[in-house]
Amino acid sequence: MTRTYHRSFGATLEDFARDIVAACRRAVRAIAVMPWPAMLACCIALAFVISVLPLALFLFVLFMGIKVIVGAFVVDHRRTHREHYGKQ
Repeated sequence: MTRTYHRSFGATLEDFARDIVAACRRAVRAIAVMPWPAMLACCIALAFVISVLPLALFLFVLFMGIKVIVGAFVVDHRRTHREHYGKQ
């Protein structure tokens, strides 16, 4: 890798870090001026996003995996059953 690549990558990381810090500062300022009911609603929404949404996605992936595995066994069983009775 050349030195210019490292400089540009470092500059990109610095810009990314600066953007994250700026976003955090804006969020803290927004929270500081927020009334209590709005803050409560934001906390509930954030708790939903952090806890319930990943759980739902995990369960969806889990049950889809189980469905694919069971489906593969059923298809294999039917194919074996059809070949067995088809030869007689």
